[in-house]
Amino acid sequence: MIKYKNFSNYKIVFRCDAADIPEVGSGHVYRSIIIAHYLKKKFNLKFKQISFLVKTKNKYSKSLKILNKHNFKILKIDSKIKDYSKKEAEYFKNFKANLLIIDRLGKVTKEFSEIIKDNYKKKIIIDDSSSYRKFFDLSLNPLIQNVPSFKGSKTGYQYLILDNFKKNNSKIKIQDNNIFIFFGGYDSKKLSIKTIKLLDKLNLKLSLILPLSYKDMCKRIRSKHKLVFFKSEKYLIELKKSNIVITAGGLGLFDAILNKKKIICIPQYKHQEINAKKIAKTNAINFIDSDKENFNKKLITLFVKIYKDKQYLRKINAIQNKIINIKKINNTLRLISNIYDKSNN
Repeated sequence: MIKYKNFSNYKIVFRCDAADIPEVGSGHVYRSIIIAHYLKKKFNLKFKQISFLVKTKNKYSKSLKILNKHNFKILKIDSKIKDYSKKEAEYFKNFKANLLIIDRLGKVTKEFSEIIKDNYKKKIIIDDSSSYRKFFDLSLNPLIQNVPSFKGSKTGYQYLILDNFKKNNSKIKIQDNNIFIFFGGYDSKKLSIKTIKLLDKLNLKLSLILPLSYKDMCKRIRSKHKLVFFKSEKYLIELKKSNIVITAGGLGLFDAILNKKKIICIPQYKHQEINAKKIAKTNAINFIDSDKENFNKKLITLFVKIYKDKQYLRKINAIQNKIINIKKINNTLRLISNIYDKSNN
């Protein structure tokens, strides 16, 4: 077992991963970074007091690429270790902290919870679906909602955590031809390529805005539209500037809803599809199933319909604001800060 020095100095330990693996992507790490910055500022913590325990080898190297842009302590865990295994729990015993936050899809076990309980004064778990979430002080399920409910369990979109710190949007001008295409940190179904090829059929000159991580995947595409690849730190700015967002059903969808965009949602995974269908019933977004025979026709038809429709945008904005807004995000961050505050007593 690897032993770390000064393990007792950490105030907060995050356990999350980013990877080119279906249903892992990068959203969990980005969400944890938002929480980390919030708690650091609120409680006047030092960067070295907040650590991220992450897998970093092979497909998990994305974790390092993201976290290296921040100053938090990075602790590496063997990438071959299974989530919530006894071996992973033993890794957790190398550290002590006021607060542990686990952010990932999965099912925590009773054995795992028992092994780690004495090393962390308070514990928070996000988007887990096990009934053993009850052993945590706070369980947040903004996206994975079909879960048992109990004290300390908070379920629903109102508990989403999105980046709401950049509040001055007055100088950001929306470009009608900017189309934001984002299928998460890992586009496993290559839906971005499929979308670009379909938009090529339109008699329009568009700027298709995609993450830099998609550049290699798209390098063989010859599109009549302009392909613009943005660095991760420009994500929100490029999203805000865009007219239409074409995205999957992860956190990127809710970033688009928060920023009141025209949205075409094409989920990659089952839990994303469940959320997309639920929200589509409110008319806040447009949902398309990429596995249906009419996918190509439906995407083009929807795009043309909403492309320049300003009245449609005004109509959906009121609905979107009811799903998620800055006030709700701040309320959720306060729930987290209350748990940390109690860990100091």
